[in-house]
Amino acid sequence: MEEDVKDDVGNTRDFSTVHTNTSSLLGGPQTLTIEDVASMAGVTIEEVRDFWVAMGFPSPRSEEKVFTENDAKLFLEWSTFMASGAIDTATARSLLRANSHLADRLGLWQVEALVEDTMRRFGLDDTAARMYVLDHIRERVDVLEDVLRHAWRRQLDALLKRMDHEISTRGHEGLQPRFPLNRSLGFVDMVSYTSSSAILGGKLVDLIGRFEQLSRDAVTDAGGRVVKMIGDAVMYIADDLETGLRVAVSLIEQLGADDQMLPVRASFVRGDVFSRSGDVFGPTVNLASRLVDIAPVGKILMDPTTAAAIAAGKAGMEYDVEEFPSTTLRGFGTISPYLLTYRR
Repeated sequence: MEEDVKDDVGNTRDFSTVHTNTSSLLGGPQTLTIEDVASMAGVTIEEVRDFWVAMGFPSPRSEEKVFTENDAKLFLEWSTFMASGAIDTATARSLLRANSHLADRLGLWQVEALVEDTMRRFGLDDTAARMYVLDHIRERVDVLEDVLRHAWRRQLDALLKRMDHEISTRGHEGLQPRFPLNRSLGFVDMVSYTSSSAILGGKLVDLIGRFEQLSRDAVTDAGGRVVKMIGDAVMYIADDLETGLRVAVSLIEQLGADDQMLPVRASFVRGDVFSRSGDVFGPTVNLASRLVDIAPVGKILMDPTTAAAIAAGKAGMEYDVEEFPSTTLRGFGTISPYLLTYRR
């Protein structure tokens, strides 16, 4: 049922059904079963099921019409790609899961941003804003899709250039199952976040949003990359020591200068990491995570090896290191961290 009424902003609203949005987004009605798709592609039902589940959707019942002609076309292209031997099954699942995870998170982010935009500009409550977004989402899909495609290509290009630069500096060091990546990384988190969250109440969402925005802007502008946001913390990474230090200092300075932000602290470590599923991991990451927990407010805490490299001037002469009391860190034993000081 569709009904034209006046909304809270004085515009005629088109209460479109979910079916209309679905048909528009998916390029047509859902008329095919899993057996239909398997028959069209000349594969087994289990192959279609594996593809669909890896894409992030529940396994359909045999009689359930959940697939569109576009779904069938995409699966045929994918199965042809697989049959060519370009990648193996494990890699195929990994790539599909990456798409699924990122698309789910991106869709949620975009819709929530549009809801907040509608509430802010039109003065609607949450329910009315969500109804408005449902009614008008089709007007925004094309531009959102274009920006996504362009951003992905630009990011992939930047990644390939970084990778090309890195392998040009490597030697042939024998067979290794996975070559570790030498990176500069660390964490910045908000101090007293847990105790403050009960006091902040409804303002907590605004605080997290501001923290994320400021963190992403500071990291990117300084030449680094955000690995992930973890509620009250951000993990950042950079390819070289100098850039990593610039990121860490920029984060502490910009977050510390914002009077709407809780106090922050940071860690900074240079070492080997492994990359998998869009994340990085390894002892270096674990060490950085432990160090940020004991860093003083407004300070950047490092491990001895990283501090030695900085003291030797490998990142320039504008940084000083200062001894910090020895401490015992879970999984690392007793270490003697150092504080970083930036001389302007």
